[in-house]
Amino acid sequence: MASLKLLPLLILTLSVISAVSQPPLQAPPPPPQSLVNAADTLASSGYTAMSLTLQLIAPTLPLPSATITTLTIFSPPDAAFVSSGQPSLAHLLLHFSPLSLSPASLLSLPFSSTIPSLSPSKHLFVTSTQANQISINNVRISESPIFDDGFVIVYGIDNFFDLNFTQTLTNSTKPNPKSDFQCLKLESTSQFEEASGVLKSRGYSIIASFLDLQLIGFLDRGGLSDDVMKWTVFAPVDEELVRFSGDFLRYFSLFMRHLAPCRVEWSDLEEMANGTVVSNNVNGFSLEITKDEDREILMVNGVEITFPDMYESEWLVIHGIRGVIALPESSVEEEMDLVEEFAVERDDVSTAPDRGEF
Repeated sequence: MASLKLLPLLILTLSVISAVSQPPLQAPPPPPQSLVNAADTLASSGYTAMSLTLQLIAPTLPLPSATITTLTIFSPPDAAFVSSGQPSLAHLLLHFSPLSLSPASLLSLPFSSTIPSLSPSKHLFVTSTQANQISINNVRISESPIFDDGFVIVYGIDNFFDLNFTQTLTNSTKPNPKSDFQCLKLESTSQFEEASGVLKSRGYSIIASFLDLQLIGFLDRGGLSDDVMKWTVFAPVDEELVRFSGDFLRYFSLFMRHLAPCRVEWSDLEEMANGTVVSNNVNGFSLEITKDEDREILMVNGVEITFPDMYESEWLVIHGIRGVIALPESSVEEEMDLVEEFAVERDDVSTAPDRGEF
């Protein structure tokens, strides 16, 4: 009997191979190690069918980046694969989102929020109606992940998501876009140790080091009161920041343009009107939140937010982003002038005669 029950899984395996294999000129590249580890954990946790599926389609997943893998996987149980027959590749990809969504991120999303998926022209809907229970497309999501390495997060779900699910909003549930989000005046604060530890454990060590350095002398006003300084950090992964290594003169500017002097959660970003400016720092540099309507993704200054609400406290929120926020062209020219001026001064000092003076 056991072999008969597994027969649909074998058929699924063959169908997936057929769906993803091309008569390629060369073999597809191996999947990122995070996906290999996720598949192993799924198998050891009793999700054999999803583990096989992930191993088969991982090399050809339509990921936004080949080098940086941020992914949330929603895994139906083996019983769902047995009872539902052979899901199409488009249906399978509906269970993959190109974001790393922590439980806190999912719980923070209001009813009817959309979540992007890898399935063409399809996205998921948040249908949670209870404070501590996560539901997507009317399917219950496990409270804690099966697997989470900081890049790939895997949840168990009760059944397959409906490929043709639609969420109807009444006037009372339609969110009103926010265009008046305000930040406090940028001043100064300092309690980043816990947040820095979370960043380092998830592959964001460089931005964590910026926090550890406390470059602008953040001094807390004392106590978590209504007027305590609050912050949002948009954190690029190490791979994107390593090219700035040793460029000390630009560290301050690099850090400051990823920092907003206000606390902006993922749910706040979701509700903002397209083009909302969430921060103007002391140098007049703006952070603009935009939305790609086709792919259902949020961006800050054109850089995709891939790991929302990576860290949260009463005064700090950190979102992982895919790349580095660029400077406006005018600011780049000013920065280059400063670097050249410093280089000239350094040359003058190095060639000055040594008179034994201090």
